[in-house]
Amino acid sequence: MDKLNTFIRLFEIPPAIQPYVSVFAEEIEIDLIIAMNGAPMGADEVANVLGMSVDDAVELLERSYRRHVVHREVDGKKVGYIFDYQDVDGKTLRYIPARFYDRLDELAMYGDWDQIPETVREEIADWWLKDYAEKIAPVVENIKNDPDAYQQIKQKDFLLLEQALEQVEKATFHAVVNCDCRASTEGCSRMLEACIRLDDGGRYTVDRGLGRQVTKEECKQIVLRTDREGLMHIGTLQAEGTELFGFCNCCTCCCFPVRSAELLNSDRVYPRVHFAAEKIEEKCSHCGICIKRCQYKAFFRDESRTVTVKKRERKAVVLDTSRCYGCGLCRTACPEGCIEMKPLT
Repeated sequence: MDKLNTFIRLFEIPPAIQPYVSVFAEEIEIDLIIAMNGAPMGADEVANVLGMSVDDAVELLERSYRRHVVHREVDGKKVGYIFDYQDVDGKTLRYIPARFYDRLDELAMYGDWDQIPETVREEIADWWLKDYAEKIAPVVENIKNDPDAYQQIKQKDFLLLEQALEQVEKATFHAVVNCDCRASTEGCSRMLEACIRLDDGGRYTVDRGLGRQVTKEECKQIVLRTDREGLMHIGTLQAEGTELFGFCNCCTCCCFPVRSAELLNSDRVYPRVHFAAEKIEEKCSHCGICIKRCQYKAFFRDESRTVTVKKRERKAVVLDTSRCYGCGLCRTACPEGCIEMKPLT
């Protein structure tokens, strides 16, 4: 029990999931985290402490890296996040103990998340959202103070479909990965393999054993499919001199960037809104597809107003632009082409 308690403390495991350590941590990984005791170690040090060969220690550490139990340290630089990709050839490689927050990605997306009781999963997902919001809060404050300044943060901006596809076109490395928000929250049945990683963001993702590399054309088709399924493209607009790293395809019921806006009082600032929908009345057939597509209820039927379209009477579809977040999902599905996205000034 002392060993388990030590691991729980070092790995910073929330109380709700402590009874299920065996689901997400192997005995050898527990021994590894305790041996590291918060400090970086190389394969030779791990081999000595755990009484194994250096080759076995390398295998353990690399597997633990892919399971997000440890991070790499390459020439003294931590590699533990999407922005941190480093080629390891010819460089000094050590490992840094991770924490449960880091382990959740692999666990929810590809691990045995379903072996944990539903009530516990819900509690941990709520804890994860709050921890996520606290983690990004300082950067979000910078965005509030200067919205136009570049900030290295994922999901900073609502992107139109063409902006998302433009990033795919520019990139030379493409990967797709399961959505950790949707996998953990389980708030809807939309497609799970939906997050796009590009260039070093993609290399980092695949290197950590998450997702899979795809061709540029495959990547475009995945993005188009996410749009058809009603997922909003949220990433970071590329600033001059900065690198691409990818974007997510989000929903209001699951995805942390959207849901954290309420916790951070950052509505429309993070993620930032750049466009607003405009409906061309004379083209509109009032079919109501836009009502189904809009996750913010910007479109609705006016029960007091009836229109006649092709000899059929319908309740008029109305757009409330104050509810629009500029994601463009209404436009890409409109059969009449009556919706345009206008830049905000």
